Amino acid sequence: MWKKHILSFILFIVIILITIGFPHGDDAWFSFLDSKNEQAWQLFVIYRIPEVFIAIVSGFALSIAGLLLQTTLNNPLAGPSILGISAGSHLMVALTIMGSSILGLEILDLGITISATIGAMIFGLLILLIAARIRSMVSLLLVGMMLGTFVSAITNIILMKADANSVKAFSIWGMGSLQQVGIDQIPLILVLFLVGIGLAFLLTKPLNALVLGEKPAAILGVKVKQTRWKVIFVVSLLAGLVTAFCGPIGFVGLIVPNLVRMFYKTANHGHLLLASGLIGASVMVFCVLLIRIFEPIMVLPINSLTALLGAPIVLFLLLKNIRNA
Repeated sequence: MWKKHILSFILFIVIILITIGFPHGDDAWFSFLDSKNEQAWQLFVIYRIPEVFIAIVSGFALSIAGLLLQTTLNNPLAGPSILGISAGSHLMVALTIMGSSILGLEILDLGITISATIGAMIFGLLILLIAARIRSMVSLLLVGMMLGTFVSAITNIILMKADANSVKAFSIWGMGSLQQVGIDQIPLILVLFLVGIGLAFLLTKPLNALVLGEKPAAILGVKVKQTRWKVIFVVSLLAGLVTAFCGPIGFVGLIVPNLVRMFYKTANHGHLLLASGLIGASVMVFCVLLIRIFEPIMVLPINSLTALLGAPIVLFLLLKNIRNA
């Protein structure tokens, strides 16, 4: 098992090195290491470090959030974006941005993060209540999609009443971007990220028990309802953090945990959490690399890129579960 972790870690490091060393314009690879090229060093510090950092954080956080949801709901099609949890963050951030504009208040990073977390938590609890009544995985998926559509409609109504600057800012944010984070924001993001990841790993034992089912887990001493509340809180914190600083990013939290289960072939969440985080971070950094490669031709929004890569895999997983139903 640890050999697979080592391979995942090596892949993670290699993708990071290729991405940070990718030449900008006519520069050479790793041009920021040239002491004479001060411009390349400034580009590296101001833009590339924050971009790669938030790519790692977002991929790690969304993948772990997806794994927690899939285990808790016993549904391999669960994920922050598919079930509408990210949409809840989307709505709350929209309300925060528009409200601040109307009141003439300055929007703080922590305020947006809190709003995104609250929105994710509200919709997470709603999904939890619905999942208790709906046992069909496909039905739960459809409910999540309908919630996302409902939230999008409300968001569009809010946008109709907003001023032009707020609409433009929100539209750009809504496409998703890994370039909105500054070097000064890294400490705040890192603290919130480490808190969320730490809480997720503390849930390893109850998650391992939940794989057996709710009744066997209860027999083993797991407080199922309490564990579900903890999971929703952690997922809301991680999904809210990513949504606040990157905009809505779909499919990563759904796809990566399923790929990790197929590759690792284990139900031990100690291994699954670590592997999901590493591979999820690698996927997001790879997306950064693709954005840089296509930059001379077009600018690819991160949300559109993850959708292009993830939609075929989601379709495959959906058809697979329908056949097995």
